[in-house]
Amino acid sequence: MTPDEAVKTIRELLLAESPEELQKLIGFHLPGMDNTFFAVLSEAAASESVRNPAVGARLQSLAQALLPLRTLI
Repeated sequence: MTPDEAVKTIRELLLAESPEELQKLIGFHLPGMDNTFFAVLSEAAASESVRNPAVGARLQSLAQALLPLRTLI
């Protein structure tokens, strides 16, 4: 996954309209969530926590939810 693809995937996950939709999107994108994806997600969570704490918190929450799944990839 390229950094641009990671950003696109992260946006898609953040825009999920329901927990069910989020789970479907995670299932769809999980095989492609590589080190680049997690690096971009981590960087985005850190930078947004300073600029926009609400978005930073959502990104951090997403990262925490996805981290255990990383071992399944």
